[in-house]
Amino acid sequence: MKSIMLNKGKIIQLGTVVFWLLFWFFSVLDKFITQKFLWVGKDFFDEFVELFESIGISNIVVVGAFYWFVVALEIVAFLFMFFAFLSYFKNQKKSENFFFWGIFFSLFIFSFFMVGDQIFGEREELLEHTIYWVAVIVSWGAYKYFPKLD
Repeated sequence: MKSIMLNKGKIIQLGTVVFWLLFWFFSVLDKFITQKFLWVGKDFFDEFVELFESIGISNIVVVGAFYWFVVALEIVAFLFMFFAFLSYFKNQKKSENFFFWGIFFSLFIFSFFMVGDQIFGEREELLEHTIYWVAVIVSWGAYKYFPKLD
């Protein structure tokens, strides 16, 4: 096993991977746990139903399809971040490749959400998802370029 010395840039790089790994882990977990002891989740499915009803779509199959599509995208983003983390100390190039695809899916997800925010008239959510989109781009820059500063 190849040893990787963790300089300041590598710590930032690893921290970026861990942040997005945890972000997507809890985002996916939150879809399956609504309200339990020590966990106050949000019922996103009910929120999806309300949003689609606001534009005249009350077909539960359509709403469910969109909901599970979003959950599937989030699971894919989580898995890429998970594999980026697992391979971080073993194969830096492989880790970077997984992280890139995790970033790509994150950008796709937040872009998809921003389109939905426009359609549903959710201005606060639009701002939130735009900030996440920018954070994803900054994260890629931190991952890619901070280790080179040391």
